[in-house]
Amino acid sequence: MITIWNTHLVGAVVFLMAWGYGVTTFAGEATTVVTELQASIMTIMKDGRNLGYTGRYHTVSPTVEKTHDLATIARLVVGRHWKGFDASQKSTFVETFRNLSISMYAGRFKDYGGERFDILSETALKRGNRKLVTSHFVKSDGENITFNYILHQVHDEWKIISVSVNGVSDLALKRAEYGGILRKDGFPTLIERLKSQIEKNAHGL
Repeated sequence: MITIWNTHLVGAVVFLMAWGYGVTTFAGEATTVVTELQASIMTIMKDGRNLGYTGRYHTVSPTVEKTHDLATIARLVVGRHWKGFDASQKSTFVETFRNLSISMYAGRFKDYGGERFDILSETALKRGNRKLVTSHFVKSDGENITFNYILHQVHDEWKIISVSVNGVSDLALKRAEYGGILRKDGFPTLIERLKSQIEKNAHGL
């Protein structure tokens, strides 16, 4: 599976450009959501070895579920195929995708060496009631990795629906990958692939 965390990814995805840009603001409600997620990530990084994968998973899980609209993301990553799922398949996919999303955070953010997150801006997007929050993940060697979060409102709460790292959209990558699997191999194979990736995340692969 391709993920935004792979260091070998190159190039950029123009996914964000489709939404358009509005007026940049600072420290709004959307920023608060992203800050909460990033604080939880720092927690599992700083105590990563003591917590182990299971501890990191259970520590970050409530925050991921609170800050992300996982049901909407799950629907978006399979695109038009969602309408072809029956009720049982929809439930299975959303739950498996939820586990995968949490496992990515727990599996990737397991060490701390002085890294930090810096919020740069909050921008209202022209298309729909959405906002873009931009931040830097500053590594211990000073390298900046740019994280872009797109959020929308769910019952008056801001929720993350897309994350891009250095211009590469995880949602766009997954949509292309999952669509290909569904067209070629079908739903059961997609679920098995996701479960396999969850296992790899648990073992740091």
